[in-house]
Amino acid sequence: MTGIESTKAFRRRARASVPRISERERILPLSLVLGTLGGVFAAIAVFMLTTLDQAETAAERREQFWVSLLAIVGAVFFFASIGYSVWVLARKWRRRRAAAELAISRGWHYNVEWDPRAYPATLFRTGSRAWVENAAHLHEPRYIEVGNYSFETAERASGRREVGFVGIGLDRRLPHMYLEAAQRGRPRAYVPQFSADQRLSLEGDFDRWFRLYCPREYETDALYVITPDVMALMIDEAPGFDIEIIDDWMFVVAREPFDMADARVLDFAQRLAATLGGTTARQSARYRDDRSDDAAFVDRSGARLKTGRWLVTLLPAVITGLVWLGIAWANGVFALG
Repeated sequence: MTGIESTKAFRRRARASVPRISERERILPLSLVLGTLGGVFAAIAVFMLTTLDQAETAAERREQFWVSLLAIVGAVFFFASIGYSVWVLARKWRRRRAAAELAISRGWHYNVEWDPRAYPATLFRTGSRAWVENAAHLHEPRYIEVGNYSFETAERASGRREVGFVGIGLDRRLPHMYLEAAQRGRPRAYVPQFSADQRLSLEGDFDRWFRLYCPREYETDALYVITPDVMALMIDEAPGFDIEIIDDWMFVVAREPFDMADARVLDFAQRLAATLGGTTARQSARYRDDRSDDAAFVDRSGARLKTGRWLVTLLPAVITGLVWLGIAWANGVFALG
């Protein structure tokens, strides 16, 4: 997307290129509902106030006055909600335009939204009704993609979540490795579930910073790639971020979304690509998986980590069963005779 005009023109062009945005961000139906409710409450308030002097007793007048006051508050709330929704959407488009202007001025390519399913990262298999938005990418000297992944969680209380990520292209395919940040802090919007028998402990105090998962029997391969130099860069450049190496990609995942209108985000992505990405690529340039018939690929056993999601699904059922057995036992269900 080039040639940034006014925010209105930018929004029109973006919606034309990505029709789903218009479908999701339509506020007219919501405004009609809120406006109708606001009108009903306003009518109730007017009726109560205009007929206040017709009340027969002081108690009825007080009751009618408080009802009218509550109706006024309700009308103000619904009408203010319309104004707030319009303001939030306008602000979102101003930030999108600012992000596009920044990216283009720096020589990056900008996408207001795209489907992430073509990318192999574990993050992009998380949640439902998901998309990447406000993203920028650069082709030289190494491919970099930076943006925000927006998705809905299974838990209704969590709702829609958003996290920032940086994707860095590597020079060859490598075994699947996931480094989960071990630092305490803000909870992750998503938590990948890998089976515990794939956990690999590394030397020094690296385990204080990251928990490394790699496929079983690929421990030596992981140590070939994750050398002390790479470990030091991970600690220095990406503390608190999850790091995933999968196929010929490295993904660095934040705990919260990036402000793509902030130039420091692009600087951070380029620095990661030059330091961590570049060092990892050089270190793994001669890597070959002896288990694979094709030198350009990793064997199936090492290409993907095994997930432990079935344990997470089974655990509630096991706990429920044990609780039921305990209650039954306490009530003598299993008593003989």
